[in-house]
Amino acid sequence: MNGTKLWAEGGNLYVTELGNAGLYIWDAVSHDFVGFVGGMVGNVGAGGGTATTNGQGPSSIVLSGDGHAWVSDGNSTVRVVDLATRQVIASVNTSIAACDGGTATTHYCGRTNEITFDPEHRLVFVQNPSPLAVAAPHGAIDTYATFISADPPYAKVGTIAFADRRGQEAPVWDPDQHRILTAVSGRLAGTTVFPQYVAVIDPTVRPFTVEKHYDIDCFALGLAATPGAVFGINDPALGPDGKMVIPGCGRALITDVRTGAITILPVGGGNETWYNPGDGNFYVTGANFSITPAGPNSLGVIDARSSTIRQYVTALNATNPTAAAENNHIFAVVPANATTATACTQFGAAVQTSGCILVFAHVPGSD
Repeated sequence: MNGTKLWAEGGNLYVTELGNAGLYIWDAVSHDFVGFVGGMVGNVGAGGGTATTNGQGPSSIVLSGDGHAWVSDGNSTVRVVDLATRQVIASVNTSIAACDGGTATTHYCGRTNEITFDPEHRLVFVQNPSPLAVAAPHGAIDTYATFISADPPYAKVGTIAFADRRGQEAPVWDPDQHRILTAVSGRLAGTTVFPQYVAVIDPTVRPFTVEKHYDIDCFALGLAATPGAVFGINDPALGPDGKMVIPGCGRALITDVRTGAITILPVGGGNETWYNPGDGNFYVTGANFSITPAGPNSLGVIDARSSTIRQYVTALNATNPTAAAENNHIFAVVPANATTATACTQFGAAVQTSGCILVFAHVPGSD
């Protein structure tokens, strides 16, 4: 098990998985296995050149509300999956001329990674986080994203690039602002600090551009000793009242998407995050910073309205949480580990070796 993204919606749990190059589907209520969609790139090389060295996948998933799932894959490709038949019905290539020479040995745009859906304009927004130049020595170029129509024939509508940045993390659709929010990675180039930030994009404006952005400055937040010494931004989740949890600077940060104001919480942010409207909680994974030294990797339960920690549930190596609003079960993936104990170990050595998906539930009678 090498799950890259967990997504719960419509009573199902979806898991993109590298080892078997496909999408697993379980019933999120009964936990019964529903099916598997294969035929994706798998755990191949990166660095560019050919279709099998141009990034791994699948990486992420979003549903478009019409019975289709959109799955980001390796080799600068997005798959459209019919959930009724569990078949890939279309593939969309997101390569651009700056990173693809158009021949079998000049593919350098890399994998597509994080993805979201704008239901108002029926647009899919997908990122190519780490493209490389076609010309040798194939250095990193500006990270970019592609807008795709969610309706057949799934045409590419346009792209947006982020100047001097070399990575992105998960975008989200903000229905209140009618905007796409996307996390853009920062970097230190010599002595020049290129801040990490949350970009706000109006999908109705052409050409696509960043309308405004909010920096996440680890030094200003007191989480770095010097400017540019610490970066780190990962996949946010949007909750009520304009509050968004985003992993940044090694912590879970609550950001007001209307003002950019930030609250630091005493828990690591991990990689993926989730907001569950069924119980009103954000879910993250990371170290417990409420104690010194910091406690073990845990499922962090955050009250989304008050921006406070409700609980730490120790879960060694668990990551990428999601939750089903139908029954408020929370899921997190634990990668395979043949040598070191994980949260899977309690279910047997074989489960530790294979990896597992943990299922958490509210204690009966609690809130």
